[in-house]
Amino acid sequence: MEKLSEKLPAEFVSRLKDQLGDKVNDYLKAIDEPSVRGVRVNTSKISVEDCVKIFENELNVKLSKIDYTNDGFILNSAEKFGNEASHLAGLYYFQEPSSMVAVAASNIEKENRPLKVLDLCASPGGKTGQIACRVSEDSLIVSNEIISSRASVLFSNVERQGFKNVIVTNEEPERLLGFEGFFDYVFVDAPCSGEGMFRRVPETINEWSVENVKMCAERQKEILSVAEKLVAAGGKLVYSTCTYSKEEDENIVEWFLNEFNFELQDVSAEIKNATTPSQASVKNADFARKFMPHTGNGEGQFIAVFKNNDESRATQMHTKKHFRAIEGVGRTKRALFENFEDENLSSRIDGRVYEVGETVYLVPKMFDGDLQTAIDTLKFNTIGVKVGLFLKGRFEPNHSIFMAYADLFKNKIELSADELKKYLHGEEISKDLSGKKGYGVVTANGYAVGGVKIVNNRLKNLYPKGLRI
Repeated sequence: MEKLSEKLPAEFVSRLKDQLGDKVNDYLKAIDEPSVRGVRVNTSKISVEDCVKIFENELNVKLSKIDYTNDGFILNSAEKFGNEASHLAGLYYFQEPSSMVAVAASNIEKENRPLKVLDLCASPGGKTGQIACRVSEDSLIVSNEIISSRASVLFSNVERQGFKNVIVTNEEPERLLGFEGFFDYVFVDAPCSGEGMFRRVPETINEWSVENVKMCAERQKEILSVAEKLVAAGGKLVYSTCTYSKEEDENIVEWFLNEFNFELQDVSAEIKNATTPSQASVKNADFARKFMPHTGNGEGQFIAVFKNNDESRATQMHTKKHFRAIEGVGRTKRALFENFEDENLSSRIDGRVYEVGETVYLVPKMFDGDLQTAIDTLKFNTIGVKVGLFLKGRFEPNHSIFMAYADLFKNKIELSADELKKYLHGEEISKDLSGKKGYGVVTANGYAVGGVKIVNNRLKNLYPKGLRI
């Protein structure tokens, strides 16, 4: 059977040898080994210790700790666990180990204040979730994806994990220039030639070319030229790719530092142990790091953390005409939502209710007038938690409210394994509910997987059609 290393383009191998010298043989040996899978714990829902127990005791999988992040593990199994109740409950997220490096390198969790964060090229949402688990709930995360279908995947992953402070937008980077100087952290996981994908997705080998590398490098410059404007004074920009080419990595670092008033930031010893230093011709070049299959347990990632030295930069929200698509709800509709809360929740949710068309959102705490106006001009999938709809004089809850606020629902109905299968298939379930009524969350092993409406000892299924198994 032909080895993967034998399928690599000769020009790619030659270019890599120029970077690695004799160590290119270590890379070629590693590329013939199976790809490495990773899993990250959603610490907003479960502790690391309890999640490890689920894998070891329920899924019979041994996890190996990743040194450079406190919530990431190597998944020592080739099995697929996407349909497990614990995954559907958002307790963990499958994320390639080297892709966890960028957020780990930012040290964002050391900030003791509410933060404004932008994940500019965010789908499928691994880094967004990683960020959300490291910042306070009164922080704000704008998670953007340019491609509509991928933005839907991003929203679905945010929804499943139950994050309350994420705005998912679907825009070109240039359309976000209204947020000049606004964000404390901007993450740019830039579209790239994908050389670090070869082992995990071998089909990408056929898409590689020097021309594509050069095209990606030019696009990366365009994206960074926008992204740097969005970083607040003293804020950080975290640049990453899943490729090894100098054009997209070291050369970008050199260009960026030459063009803009930023400086490289150091990374932890644990990250350095799993990576090699960049070969950029700049001060502190070894602060930028390259993760490759022969240096650590993962596929490929380049990271560089920049700090904005322009202390004079002020936040300027360049808002356009307010189209008034986003409206705070009036007293009548607010009463409908409060009636739903009083009937179904143990306490009212501390948050403000906004409406777009018939869709109702509980917006992040930082959602002020300027942000409302700026978001109003953009395409978005959610602004906070998409909690439901106002229909015919009543409030109808959405799947998101069950995933984000499961703990507040009075009715919690534990499903057996057979009942769970029926629920995930979209079926109605008969069950002795001891007079319960209204809305509730259904749980598996105590963790919420979705919502139901209880009518005469029957669970009316509210699991979204697009998620059904």
